[in-house]
Amino acid sequence: MYNVFYAAARQYRSKIFHEADAARIAAVCNVIDAPTPDEADAKFLKAHIGQADIVITSWGTANLDANVMTTAGKLKLVTHAAGSVKPVVSDALWAKGVRVTSSAAAISFGVAEFTLGLILLAPKRVFQAGVAIRDGQWREGVSFCRGPQEIYRETIGVIGASFVGKEVIRLLKNFTCDVILYDPYCSKEQAEELGVQKVETLEELFERSLVVSLHAPSTAETARMIRGRHFQLLRDGGVFINTARAAIVHEEEMIEELRKGRFLACIDVTDPTEPPTLDNPLRSLPNVWLTPHEAGILNQNYRRIGTFVADEIEAFTAGENLHYPVTKEMLSRIG
Repeated sequence: MYNVFYAAARQYRSKIFHEADAARIAAVCNVIDAPTPDEADAKFLKAHIGQADIVITSWGTANLDANVMTTAGKLKLVTHAAGSVKPVVSDALWAKGVRVTSSAAAISFGVAEFTLGLILLAPKRVFQAGVAIRDGQWREGVSFCRGPQEIYRETIGVIGASFVGKEVIRLLKNFTCDVILYDPYCSKEQAEELGVQKVETLEELFERSLVVSLHAPSTAETARMIRGRHFQLLRDGGVFINTARAAIVHEEEMIEELRKGRFLACIDVTDPTEPPTLDNPLRSLPNVWLTPHEAGILNQNYRRIGTFVADEIEAFTAGENLHYPVTKEMLSRIG
């Protein structure tokens, strides 16, 4: 049997691994007897990784750099129980031919469900109506910003056929609306398999959509990709949703367009800091619904990550294909 090493800090291991998934892992691997640390730093890794064929990493796990990898002679698989693998992988890891898999897809379900809620509620001005009622009004908030909108036979624009983007597309199939997609790495044929129409420019997507939802990764290529000129094309009364990464949007130009009061924005991420400063206009503009980076996982959905890790370890130990492998070549275009 393979030896598996939990290189996850206490706060994450307890949240992520339901006893049923931990039992699945223990059924196919020998679990290395190591303490669960407050911090999975390089010292902790070096003390235990030498015995490991499989390492489970998570948020806060130290990078598996050349220093750590000198003691990881048996390592064959890294299963990352978190989102992006970029904080833990290194050239030294890739050089040893270690396989890597990520649980980012597990997080996508929560983000997509949160996004769907915004797609359904924001056009109907639910958030502004709630604020108005607290201020002693009744239906006045419903007429905010060109009045209520609904997605029936309207167009929803999705930016990025990521795990989240694909799940949003799948959820929207339950509604009578048209979905268009912008993603230069998704072919027309792949878009058709998803049941959506691919558009070639962001300009076309913004111009055609009642709601635009951002699900692209934050990379050098996508940095500040969405500019003021794109928001100028969004129709009056439209909605922009960002549950991805704030660095993809030119925030200053977005705020300039939001000040005109033509459209709404639901923002779950800010740049360059979270939380934003108290004087950041996103906190006070009436056509912005700002949330504290909560779209992904807050409670029960952590356990979905543990299920994904167990799935991958079962597949690996059975000699089957990994479900969500990550390669070095993928790093430049994933989050």
